[in-house]
Amino acid sequence: MGRLDGKVAIITGGGQGIGRTTAVTFGGEGARVVVADTKIETARQTAQEVEVRGGEALALQVDVTDGEDVRKMVAATLERFGQVDALVNNAGVFSLYSTETCPEEEWDRIFRVNVKGVFLCSRAVMGPMRARKTGAIVNLSSLAAKTGGLSASPPYSASKAAVACYTWSLAKELAPHVRVNAVAPGIIDTEMTRQHPAELVARTPLGRKGTPQEVANAILFLASDESSFITGEVMNINGGLFMD
Repeated sequence: MGRLDGKVAIITGGGQGIGRTTAVTFGGEGARVVVADTKIETARQTAQEVEVRGGEALALQVDVTDGEDVRKMVAATLERFGQVDALVNNAGVFSLYSTETCPEEEWDRIFRVNVKGVFLCSRAVMGPMRARKTGAIVNLSSLAAKTGGLSASPPYSASKAAVACYTWSLAKELAPHVRVNAVAPGIIDTEMTRQHPAELVARTPLGRKGTPQEVANAILFLASDESSFITGEVMNINGGLFMD
């Protein structure tokens, strides 16, 4: 039996990186997976990976900053699968701007995707989850939220700190039936981290970058019933680079 048998999960930003790995992992654990991404081609590729491994998936083109798009995503999920048990708010954007060089429009874009997107998607699944008195939301924060950014920019760090704080607020709001947690990845081997300085990896006590699979494993735990007494947690996944 899979750890998510009988459950339906929506994963935003599921077309690549951590999102794609999480979607495939969830499908392998018995979940029916909705893969949402701004690029329908990559969403379909992820859905195909899920199905090749025997899972069931639905690919959707979704802009998480658009409330109507998000409502349609949840409606399509309910129409296809009849329920929504887990939401992984993975969609996000990264930048290397300093405060001095960051255009106002770029600041707004980062916060629209990284923060407003989490708000819109979480709000959209609240009703169905509350109606069934069960559900798990897992947000993607970052090591940068806890450090102000070892390499990440101030706008990115601030947006991910907002995600962490919203996780705590939402966990209180949706208790006792819906749990809300987050993961805070450090240097993970994805396209996003290729511009990070090598000395950060050298400073990591475990001596390497993390893998998308290691992050997906933590998300799986927080979305599953194995974490049934955990809510409001922001879990470090950084190889010991930062400890709190």
